[in-house]
Amino acid sequence: MCSSRALTLFPLICVMYLVVSGGPYGIEDAIGSAGPRLAFLLCLVVPLTMSLPTALMAAELTALLPLEGGFYFWVKEALGPFAAFAEAYLTILYSAVDTAIYPVLFVTYAACLVPMGTIAQVVLAIVVVWLCGFLNLFGVRLVGLTSTIWLAAVAAPFIALVALGLPALFHARLPAAVPHGSSLSERVGDALTVIIWNFCGWENLSVVAAEIENPRRNYLLAVTISLPIVTVSYLLPVLVCVQGPNGAAGWHTGAFAEHGVRIGGPWLGTAIAAGGAASSFAIFEAAMLWLSRLPLVLARENYLPSSLGSVWLDRQVPARCLLVCCLFFTLIIPLGFMTLVVFDVFFYMAALVLEMAALIMLRNSHPRRDGLFVIGGGRPTLYVVALAPIATWLATLALAALGAAGNLAIAVSIAVLALPSYRYLQRRYGGPADCRSRVTGYEG
Repeated sequence: MCSSRALTLFPLICVMYLVVSGGPYGIEDAIGSAGPRLAFLLCLVVPLTMSLPTALMAAELTALLPLEGGFYFWVKEALGPFAAFAEAYLTILYSAVDTAIYPVLFVTYAACLVPMGTIAQVVLAIVVVWLCGFLNLFGVRLVGLTSTIWLAAVAAPFIALVALGLPALFHARLPAAVPHGSSLSERVGDALTVIIWNFCGWENLSVVAAEIENPRRNYLLAVTISLPIVTVSYLLPVLVCVQGPNGAAGWHTGAFAEHGVRIGGPWLGTAIAAGGAASSFAIFEAAMLWLSRLPLVLARENYLPSSLGSVWLDRQVPARCLLVCCLFFTLIIPLGFMTLVVFDVFFYMAALVLEMAALIMLRNSHPRRDGLFVIGGGRPTLYVVALAPIATWLATLALAALGAAGNLAIAVSIAVLALPSYRYLQRRYGGPADCRSRVTGYEG
């Protein structure tokens, strides 16, 4: 890969922020489910029990295996070809349902600015899909540049919101009001599901590690800088908006724009709504960057038609994979928000289990890491890092099952199709030529 086209540190931080968060948008439903006090607490806990361990895992394994395909090759190196296929299968599932949310969110916020009918909203969402696919044809550097611009557009109205609400923060309190209706355990399960969705994805950009400038150094720096920014970008706007007599009421998708009108006037509400549309567009554009590389990797591993393994040589862009992604997203846009979030979190965390297993196995098989980042603290810390996200996931599943048992049953049924899919595609296209190590530039 030509270094002049590589993704440098600052654009990498911007893309990572957008892939993981994209601003406070989306957290509103968690506050509506659990109430401000409990949702705020969960926004402190989830980064510690899930985001930080995942970021550390991604930094260590990207340093060891800075390959195009990222976590696929981590799992393949540690656990073999079927586990790697299952990793890619689960990742494609959660990525597809997750990414499909954003064109719909874009239209939701755009409709706050320009009212439009249902057909117009669907058409606009499809236009967003294909526009982002077109932008990705120009390669990783353009996505990094536009992500920087989008990040500024997303951050500006919330910086204004926090600045205007700063006096209230000196005497801030979190309202104790809790929504009525379902049981506390169901509300916590719903809130946890939404919050995990808002804080996940730290390893996703490892898929384009070969397109990142000095990935062994810069990936660690990017997650170190991005994690506190993501956490603060959720907590401060929520803390500002819940102050006052009406701060705890009416939290739903788009509530930040309504609170912006209350705190700063119509201009701020409009800016936040516009930022919501920009955020959704930017996240979708950045997500398509790494998601389109997964079919490329599977094609090169002989699980998909070889035609999907080709790239435009001048930009290293998988054009055919982008076309397939755009067609797929066009078809699944109509699915509902909460159903997609439940599917997303289940598939994501199932894939994360494989990545954490790879972290432990690769520490055993490649103990020498001279000059590379390694999670400190020895074996006890390694096991805490690997198990904390899994414990968070299991607790979320137990609580979410009380109110979303049907969605979880469907998700489990789809997940177990990984084995027959693996066997069929291996017979159809041949599978990997060998199972030898893909570690490059490192002698373990």
